[in-house]
Amino acid sequence: MKWRDARLPQLILKRFTSKTPLVNLTHYDNLTALPNRTWFNEILNKTLNHASRHKKIMAVLLIDLDRFRYVNDAFSHAIGDLVLIEMAKRFKTTLRAGDVIARMDGDEFIILLNDITHAKFASFVAEKIVQCASLPFIVENHRIALTASIGISVYPTDGNSLEDLQRNAALAMHRAKQAGSGVFHYFTKAMNFEAHEHIQLEMALKKAINNHEFILHYQPKLNLRDGSIEGVEALIRWENPEMGLITPSRFIPLAEETGLIMPIGEWVLREACQTNQAWQTEGYEPISIAVNLSAKQFQHPNIAELVKTILSESGMDPKYLELEITETAVMEDVEAAITKLNDIKKMGVQISIDDFGTGYTSISYLKKFPINGLKIDQSFIKDIPENANNTAITSAIIALAHTLGMKVVAEGVETAGQLQYLTDNKCDIVQGYYLSRPLPEQKIVLQLVRKKTTKEAHHGAE
Repeated sequence: MKWRDARLPQLILKRFTSKTPLVNLTHYDNLTALPNRTWFNEILNKTLNHASRHKKIMAVLLIDLDRFRYVNDAFSHAIGDLVLIEMAKRFKTTLRAGDVIARMDGDEFIILLNDITHAKFASFVAEKIVQCASLPFIVENHRIALTASIGISVYPTDGNSLEDLQRNAALAMHRAKQAGSGVFHYFTKAMNFEAHEHIQLEMALKKAINNHEFILHYQPKLNLRDGSIEGVEALIRWENPEMGLITPSRFIPLAEETGLIMPIGEWVLREACQTNQAWQTEGYEPISIAVNLSAKQFQHPNIAELVKTILSESGMDPKYLELEITETAVMEDVEAAITKLNDIKKMGVQISIDDFGTGYTSISYLKKFPINGLKIDQSFIKDIPENANNTAITSAIIALAHTLGMKVVAEGVETAGQLQYLTDNKCDIVQGYYLSRPLPEQKIVLQLVRKKTTKEAHHGAE
């Protein structure tokens, strides 16, 4: 029997559906009534054989709904199911009669574009999918807005097997997610190299935890009122035996993605507290030490208990610990964040909102958070005083913080002009390369002030 190329996948579907109801159940998704993963794979394999014999071009589009889990969390799984059903209907309207769409799992869909004239045709379909996915849903009086990220692989250039095409579409989809919501991306060979490097780095990162390959560097925070070192920020570095010193920008996103940020973050907090207490024991004037909490750390239900335990173990007075938490972390679940922040604040720990100005904290919420300070994101400091917008934003944040009785820290200070502007506008504390890069412990202690002995203090009084 001869198949007409464009109708091949649909004829395969018809062949399956003509069988018993049991076969239908095993090949359909019971929520959306679309083909499921098993059936799609069967169709793709048969279509690949046909495309190979007749030198045809096909494309696989893997679709993932951005931040869909928040629909389930904010409304209910029942509402989420209704959204998936409606989304499946929308996606089907973008396809030709000979194309196939299936639900793979959760909020992930996959499309087979059969017998296309050029790889670029897949981008036309992807654009339609992005557009229809972004249209708001009204479900049981709830208005819900979503976006979709899409990865595209093309036969035969990106693979000649089911596994290759789906894996490469997945790699492209992850790249699309990294680029932002509502984006599609074609697979490139460079992604295979990056994926391999990603796996190697993850394996090395797991070993690093067990092999104690992490160290802390410390960046001074200067008090603009008297020029003293107000405190230091503890910043992690990774000393890998083969790759050398690895900066946080390279491994922290991976740690967050894999969940390794939890043991790494706990190590940073413990090491910072123990080190600061050791400085005080050695006779240096007490200073505060700032530690960044990742969003995953802060969202952990036992974070307050962990902070309490580490402080107890180190013997450090809680008032010398400052936790820096990003806007996005505290706004993820506001009520839960307020409870955690209050629990931590009751210990005597200082709390600051990091990267302030880049998130979406409203002033009404800002007043509810038990925080001591705001840290202006360095993207605003970068172009002051030349950039009028950044200058206005920086001034506004300083004024807002002071009105609410909070201190202000400006990070990323790299020029004399920036330092002068911040001084003139009553910023409290600054840090950045213009003042000092992050330093290893043996160098930062040279900048600390030793306490005067009783004999020295008496001699000074005479």
